Amino acid sequence: MKRLIYCALVALTLTSCTHPSSDTEARWPSVIVADSSGTEINSGDLLNGNRLVVSLWSTWCVPCRRELPQLQQFAVEHQDVSVVAVNLGDKLDSVAAYAAEIGLTMPVVIDSEGRISSALGVTSVPSTIVIDSHGKVIATHVGEITADELAVLVETSS
Repeated sequence: MKRLIYCALVALTLTSCTHPSSDTEARWPSVIVADSSGTEINSGDLLNGNRLVVSLWSTWCVPCRRELPQLQQFAVEHQDVSVVAVNLGDKLDSVAAYAAEIGLTMPVVIDSEGRISSALGVTSVPSTIVIDSHGKVIATHVGEITADELAVLVETSS
């Protein structure tokens, strides 16, 4: 038991060290990930000259399950902003099934190796990140967010 507690503390310490410092500018990475159909894509291609809203989520996360329909609503109502749902740690089939179940039309990618979340300094879900058209992180919201709250976050971060 002591060994388990020690390992958990070491993991927590290492995880907390992965946050970008105030001297480091967090940026949207260009890495190979899978979309919800299993096709490999370059995450950099999702940054298409618009601001990008990134939702980091997992299927087991109850607040994420409440939040994703809100993000879908935001995406439909704000066509001038790109929105992507980045899944952390789930299997492709469960991600695809859940995305289909709730009718997500925004891009859904699977960050199975944690490269996107590491680049953005995210260690918990749900987290929502607003990225400018050049790939720079301009706002971060940790925890559940509604479509209206997201609209305010995007508006005030421009």
